[in-house]
Amino acid sequence: MTRIAICAFSGWNDAGEAATGALELLLEAWPSHTIARIPAEEFVDFQVHRPETRLDADGRKVIDWPDTRIDLVTPPQGPELLLVHGAEPSLRWNAFCRQVLDRLLGADASRLISLGALLGDAPHTRPLPISDQVEPGRAESADPETYEGPIGIPTVLARAAVSLGVRTSSIWVQVPHYVSQNASPKAVLALVRALQDHVSAPIPVRELEEDAEAWERGVEELSRNDPDISEYVARLEEAQDAEDLPEASGDAIAKEFERFLRRREGED
Repeated sequence: MTRIAICAFSGWNDAGEAATGALELLLEAWPSHTIARIPAEEFVDFQVHRPETRLDADGRKVIDWPDTRIDLVTPPQGPELLLVHGAEPSLRWNAFCRQVLDRLLGADASRLISLGALLGDAPHTRPLPISDQVEPGRAESADPETYEGPIGIPTVLARAAVSLGVRTSSIWVQVPHYVSQNASPKAVLALVRALQDHVSAPIPVRELEEDAEAWERGVEELSRNDPDISEYVARLEEAQDAEDLPEASGDAIAKEFERFLRRREGED
């Protein structure tokens, strides 16, 4: 059976640590082991992403380099996953993408899903906007058909994959820019729920749902104590509610029911 590759990179493409947080959840949920590394030496600016030192199990000091890892994850059902994660490289992006794709294709990857998170005018009290596009890179904009501007390594990697005939999807979430300093479990949850449509095995999210609810309560308390933020959030709510007025389509209802069945199956 062929495998599905999923990539996420810390840095510019990872608002609220949502993309990397989604990959971490998959690594914690199911058995995994590292099958390849892209050495950081050629691609990473060590003054931006510094190596770290630690003591190993024998008490000896070792250095951990910010390499890009590819981990093989084995869910209880469906295809295995190849998770690509690390810091966004600073140098030689085309060469970096070639190395990543060589290893993914050598490990029988048939699809690539890139995850990303960007800052947006999304109120924390509403479902965070998600874009799930087959065309690589376009999800970096609220208007995916007309976006022109800076892009990140997920876009470059996705376009390189398409040029090789690899089926590619990009899933992006908008993170409220006024609470972007810390990790956003709600944004992680939005990405994981969108990713569930591409993964057969039910992804365990109960603890993440509790974290997302606690995060939202905390942000709500902070916004109530700041009249300017509270007024701004109210305006964002009005704008988003106006966009969401049309009733849910049959496809949307069916998709949500499928997600419910997957979650219940995972809890049984």
